[in-house]
Amino acid sequence: MGDPSQVFALSKIFHERARLGIMTVLVSRDSEIEFNELRQILKLTKGNLAVHISKLEEAGYVEIQKSFVGKTPRTTYQATSIGRRDFSAYLSLLETLISTAREGD
Repeated sequence: MGDPSQVFALSKIFHERARLGIMTVLVSRDSEIEFNELRQILKLTKGNLAVHISKLEEAGYVEIQKSFVGKTPRTTYQATSIGRRDFSAYLSLLETLISTAREGD
């Protein structure tokens, strides 16, 4: 049986519904995604997405690129290699915890 106290080792950065969704989308892609597409996929408000993306950027997990297409601003996001690595470790720990919980069934 695994150690249930490992739940406290879960990253607080990833262990939030919106950030979990953002990282799931980003790591499942090989290329960047535009702000509006990510917002529509996750059904988040502009402000909510911006706040959570900022937290992930501060942690070094997301790279933000701002540019213009003509006169229209374009913001894209991509998971960094550190973000991919740490998110994979987070998911592995979560899988272990889920497995431990199911052992009791």
